[in-house]
Amino acid sequence: MIKTLPARRLFASFAAVALLAAPTLARADDRADDRTPLGEVAQGLETALAKYREIERRGGWPQITDGTYLRPGMRDARVADLKRRLAITGDYDGDDVGGEPTQTGGAADLFDQALFVAVQRFQARHGLDATGWINAETAEELSVPIQWRIAQLARNLERSRRVPRELGLRYIHINIPDAHLKVVESGRTLHTARVVLGEIAYATPELSSVITHIELNPWWNAPTSIVKRILIPKFKSEPKYIAENDYVLLARAGDNKSAVDPGGIDWDRISQTNFRWSVRQKPGPKNVLGRVVFWFPSKYNVFIHDTAAPELFEDDVRYFSSGCIRVDSAVYMAMLLLRNQDDGSWTEDRINQIVATNEPYKITFAKPVSVHITYFTAWTDTKGRIQFRKDIYKRDRL
Repeated sequence: MIKTLPARRLFASFAAVALLAAPTLARADDRADDRTPLGEVAQGLETALAKYREIERRGGWPQITDGTYLRPGMRDARVADLKRRLAITGDYDGDDVGGEPTQTGGAADLFDQALFVAVQRFQARHGLDATGWINAETAEELSVPIQWRIAQLARNLERSRRVPRELGLRYIHINIPDAHLKVVESGRTLHTARVVLGEIAYATPELSSVITHIELNPWWNAPTSIVKRILIPKFKSEPKYIAENDYVLLARAGDNKSAVDPGGIDWDRISQTNFRWSVRQKPGPKNVLGRVVFWFPSKYNVFIHDTAAPELFEDDVRYFSSGCIRVDSAVYMAMLLLRNQDDGSWTEDRINQIVATNEPYKITFAKPVSVHITYFTAWTDTKGRIQFRKDIYKRDRL
């Protein structure tokens, strides 16, 4: 039977401490600023792999039997196991590990503040919401055996050896399982931001390329696959949707003078096979690309862009796109990449003034900006902490 202390007051105090210790949220995602530079990932993974192989040699870590919903203030034999489990991976640093879990008045079986903080550390290392208590997602990560983690680290070490040796003086790094982007210059991370990536059926590819230019107020030329899968059904069910969302139908692709009146189309007779128009969306606040696009060549026809739906960045799991990368704070990132160009004239105010015109505007980089899109479900951050993320596209195959 679980014995419970007066937990409400205890839990409230833990939560207050966590809130006071939490960093102030900035425009960029501050929690991402200790991500390891791409060129150092292999070295960190080698160290992590050696550490986890030593943990395996010493017997691994205990499995927590039905640990879901353990909470601060509880007394339970499983709490002692949880402390031992987290101590092995360096998340728990209390002095009561190994104590008698059922000792009356002892601390080993008490879910105390030290354990609360340890659970938060573990959750943060696994990309989970750092609540400080054990929920289903946390219990699932705790149950992963040491052998799987070793295989995961080894698989990611293989990937790290495929990273280009020359990353570029300035580069953008997007790690798909982490759903974050960072801007790196001379080995130093200048900016981090949340990104939305491709859903499983339209996975964002791994690639390296060079951003050629930025486009403000872009037109969106809807790909045929999206026209057939999403837009035609929408146009048929809501013909007014076309005008209300600034779409135009063109008889000749790219020629705005060839626009046709959607009101003159018998939508009841339209299907995916006989729809013969190209679809474009005008620049402006409704454009699905948002206000900024960062263009780079690739065989996959993907790019980095702003969005008209910034609320999606608030989700912890952000895999909603058709393969392209939507980035938070796109105007700020454009300014950051252009800040040393044209005598420093590219301020946020200047970019926003151009955005306000709703007219397309192209800016070519004077110096190249590389972009690297990777798939690391494990790495070691700059503080030496081993990070793990969900294998969203099932590429680890463990």
